[in-house]
Parts: sequence; C-alpha cells; structure tokens
Amino acid sequence: MALMSGILTMSGSSCQKHCIAAGRPAQPSLRPGNLVCSSRRCLKVAATDTLIKKPKLSYVGLPLATRVQTGDGVCTDKALLNDRLTGSSSVTVLPPPTISKPDAEFLSLGLEFVEARDGIKITELNELFEKVGFPRRDPDRLRVALDNTHRLIWIRSAKQSRVARLGQLLGFARATSDGVFSATIWDVAVSPAWQRSGLGRAMIERLTQQLVQDGISTITLYAEPQVVGLYKKLGFVDDPEGIRGMAFQRKRKEKKGLGLF
Repeated sequence: MALMSGILTMSGSSCQKHCIAAGRPAQPSLRPGNLVCSSRRCLKVAATDTLIKKPKLSYVGLPLATRVQTGDGVCTDKALLNDRLTGSSSVTVLPPPTISKPDAEFLSLGLEFVEARDGIKITELNELFEKVGFPRRDPDRLRVALDNTHRLIWIRSAKQSRVARLGQLLGFARATSDGVFSATIWDVAVSPAWQRSGLGRAMIERLTQQLVQDGISTITLYAEPQVVGLYKKLGFVDDPEGIRGMAFQRKRKEKKGLGLF
C-alpha cells in the first residue's frame, strides 16, 4: 500500500503476495464493489469507490517545457525531454521558476508565506485537507510525516478579515526527497475561500525554487487531472512515457471551487 497525495493505493500483485504468504485466497480486482482480498489487512473496494488516474509530471523549467510541448501540452521532442529527465542532458542544473508575484504583494493582502514547520497546527491542517477533499489523517502519523518532509511551505493569514482569522492556515504544500537526486511534491491545498487567487501557483513556484536551490535535479508530482494545465504553465511536463499514478479514491460530494490556483 502507498499514500499518493492523500489517496490510498494498492496493487493487486501486492495483495496476492500478502494473502498467499498467509495461506489465504486473494481476489484482486479493480472493479468497484469487489473484494480485493480476503484478509482484513487488505482493502475492500466499496461500491462508491472509483479508480483515479493521476498524471505524473516532472519539472524541467519553463523554457524547456515550452520548447518540447505543443499548445495542447503534448510532448513533441521525447529525446530532448528524456535526456533532461534521466540526467543525460548537458544541462545539470534545473532553471529555477520565476516568482510571478513577490511576497510583499501578498503581504499587503494579509497573506504570509512560511517555510518553517513551527506554527503548523495538525488539527487545522487536517481541516484544510477535508475542505479540499483530501482524507483526514491520523494526527500522530501526520506529525511524523511533517517531521520527515524535506521542504514545505504554508500560507498564514497575517490579518483578521471576514474570510480569515489572524494566523489561520490558508494553504499548504510539501515535498519529500532524498536530499540529492529526486523530490516529489505532495498535498497541495488551498482553502476554498482563497482558491483561484494565485496562492497555489505562488506556493508551487516557491517550493520548486527551494528544491532547485538544493541542487535536486528530478522534481515530480502526481497532479489532480483538473489542474494539470496549470502545472504545465509553471514548467512541469508530462512524463515522456505517459506514466500515470493510479489510486482508489472514495467518491465525495462535489465541492465548489475545486481549482487550487
């Protein structure tokens, strides 16, 4: 099993291996409502579950992303892109993203970017996740996850207003990494009241910039399908082999303002 941007995933093969080792029959299936495994440790896919495909995107910088993509985002030079993604390119350092709006401009709106873990309230972070449709995480496990996060950024309300209280957590994103070769961005979330105001874009620009400054040459994420186009405007491209993450995600009621940017 694995958690991918807060979504529980499980392959049929891993389910089979576990049950065979335990002497129990496995019934791997991707169809909703079927029992994936007879073991209590494995996942029963409810009738309300669906199979979600999450495109894998990699950061190459806006100049290269613009060069290798057509207007609809399809890669037209797989050799060039593959060299960059595999480290075969003569370009050994990723270009940092351009910060489209400075911190001072956001601060004038009462919004402050914070890169330290101190000040994050686990309860408030879980509330943010729920608001955007992510599952609520066990507080102790979420705290460990933050402790093991390589880089993170969050947005704090710097003033009291009708849509935010002073100090409220309004946005969040984090990246896990080995600190040298690769990093993956997870849990990008913006409070619904602040979506479509540029906060998601601003967090990704700053978080990606941090990772580039760390010298990490492979930066990836698994995007929600509805925001793939926005990530591509920030210098991310589709994997040249069309790799997608796959996840079982319980259906939730439609929420207004699903855009994170």
